[in-house]
Amino acid sequence: MYKFIPLAALFLASAALAQQVDVNGKDFLSGAGDAKLAAIAQQAAAAGKALEVTAPDYWQAKVAAKLHAGATGVMIKASDGFFENVLVKVVDAVPAKPTVSNADAQAAKAVAEKAAAQKTAEEKAAQERAAAEKAAAERAAAQAAAAKAAAEKAAAEKAAAEKAAADKAAAEKAAAEKAAADKAAAEKAAADRRAAMRNGMLKNLNDGRPADGDLQVGQLLAGDVVYVNGDLRGVVRRGSSRLQFYWLRGDLNLDRIELSPNGEGRYKIVRPIDTGAAPVLRTHAGGMLTAAVPSAGSAARKSLQDAYAEGRDIADTLAPTDLRQGDIVYTREGVALVVRRAGGQLARFWLVGTLDLGQIGLQKQGGNAYKVLSDTIK
Repeated sequence: MYKFIPLAALFLASAALAQQVDVNGKDFLSGAGDAKLAAIAQQAAAAGKALEVTAPDYWQAKVAAKLHAGATGVMIKASDGFFENVLVKVVDAVPAKPTVSNADAQAAKAVAEKAAAQKTAEEKAAQERAAAEKAAAERAAAQAAAAKAAAEKAAAEKAAAEKAAADKAAAEKAAAEKAAADKAAAEKAAADRRAAMRNGMLKNLNDGRPADGDLQVGQLLAGDVVYVNGDLRGVVRRGSSRLQFYWLRGDLNLDRIELSPNGEGRYKIVRPIDTGAAPVLRTHAGGMLTAAVPSAGSAARKSLQDAYAEGRDIADTLAPTDLRQGDIVYTREGVALVVRRAGGQLARFWLVGTLDLGQIGLQKQGGNAYKVLSDTIK
C-alpha cells in the first residue's frame, strides 16, 4: 500500500505538468486513450485554460465528448487534422467578456442595431445614388450618341441629297447638251442631205445650172414633169429653146388625176390643176380588179386616154392572161389601161376581166401604175 501511493503521486505530478496529449487512432477508437483526454481536460479546467484539438473532422465531436466527460466546462478549439490521431494542447483561454446588466445589454444591442441599420441604409442609399448616377450617365451617353448618330445621318443624307441633285443636274445638263448636239447634227445632216438632193436634182435635170425660178401648183401646165425626191419637188418644162427647171412650192397631192405616174418619183401633168376645185384622186385599191371597157365620155376613160394615149381614143382590148412582161397597167376607178411597147411604137389596150393586183408577177410602180414582170399573169 505504501509503495502504490508514491507511484500515483508521481503520475499525477507528471500529468499536472503535461501541456499536450497525443492519442493514436487505435487507442482513441478503442477507448484506451480516454484517461489521457480526461486528465488533460481536468488540468486545463483547473488552470483556467482552454484546449486546442487537432483531429480529423469526423472525430471532432467524439473528441469533444470525451474531453467534456473529464471536465464539463472546459473550452475547446477545434482544428482539422489530416492523420487519424488526436492531438490535444493546453492553450490560453479567450478572456471572458465582462458581464453587463440586461438593460445595458438591450441598450447596447439597440444602439448596435440602429448603427447597423443606419449603416445599411447609408450603404443602400449610396448604392442607389451610385446606380442613379450611373443610369443618368448612361442615359446622357446614349442621348449624346443618339444625337451624334442623328447629326451624322442628317449630314450624310444632306450630302447624299446634294450629290444626287448635283448628279441629276449634271445628267440633265449632259442630256440637254447631247440632245442639242444630236438635234444640231440631225439638222445639219438633214440640211446636207437636202443640199445633196437639190444639187443632184439640178445636176441630173438642169445640167447643174441654178433653177429658173419657183412655181406654185396652180402654175403647172400640161406636159410639165414633176420629179419627187423626199420633200423636194422639181418641175421640168419644155421651153422654146431648151428644157427649163423650176422648184415646185406649195402642197401637191401626187394622187390627183391631173398627174400621171411616169416612172419612180416622176409624174406627168396631163392638164392644169384647178387649186380651187375639190381634187379627184386616183384609186389605190389593191386585191382583185374587175375591169371593163369604160363608157364613151366617162371621166375615167378621158383621164386615162389623156394621160397615157396623148388624148387619142383607144378601141383595142385584152384579157389579163394576155399581159406580157414589160407591159404597164394603169388603173383608175375600176378601169385599167395597158401600155405595151412594140418595137419603137406604143400600143394601148383596155383590160377586160379580173386581175389580182397583189400577185407576184406584178410590181407596183407608184400611184396607180403596175409593171408586168412575167408572161404568166393570171
